[in-house]
Amino acid sequence: MAKAHYGEVRFVGIKKHTKIGWVAKIQFDEFDSLIAEGEDAVDALKKLRKRLKRIIDRYNMV
Repeated sequence: MAKAHYGEVRFVGIKKHTKIGWVAKIQFDEFDSLIAEGEDAVDALKKLRKRLKRIIDRYNMV
């Protein structure tokens, strides 16, 4: 989904942050990174996917 817009994916990571909760991050070659926070690991990944999808949809509208 993201490869056509941002290039290769370097990594997707998720970790438990002490103050924020769960943080999911995706790093691209041609684009910096996107981060999403959630109550649990699954929620953080879902929010990251939703955020990425919204950005791609906006890009396709232009």
